[in-house]
Amino acid sequence: MLNKVMIGLIGLILIGCSSNSDVSVSKVSSVPVNASMPVKSAASDPVMLGGWAPVFFTGFDKSQLDNIVAGINQGRIKRAVVSYPTRMQTLAGKIHDYLQQQTQQTIAMKSVELKDTDQVKYDLKQVIVTLYFN
Repeated sequence: MLNKVMIGLIGLILIGCSSNSDVSVSKVSSVPVNASMPVKSAASDPVMLGGWAPVFFTGFDKSQLDNIVAGINQGRIKRAVVSYPTRMQTLAGKIHDYLQQQTQQTIAMKSVELKDTDQVKYDLKQVIVTLYFN
């Protein structure tokens, strides 16, 4: 019996709210326009936040390096860092020199010494170029 009364009350409240047709949205929620309010950008306006991405090299890949050069020269890539294990120093030097010559920017180099453990095995046959974006 109590459930029927509750359902009836809810139904009356819903009917009462829906039949109030003379109230418009503009009367209920009018927001004053203020010249000091910040302007909001549209959702379609892209906002670049930045970030980073590694690119792995096991050999001198000129086409991949040219893509990186284009990104740096166009301003999409803020900076690049060449990281390498000691045994890959020759390849790292070639990559570093190529990027630096093609972009006229200083490219940082960093030697990384990683030791294998029982739980972790490193691939010490690759050079990593880390790209940092605006």
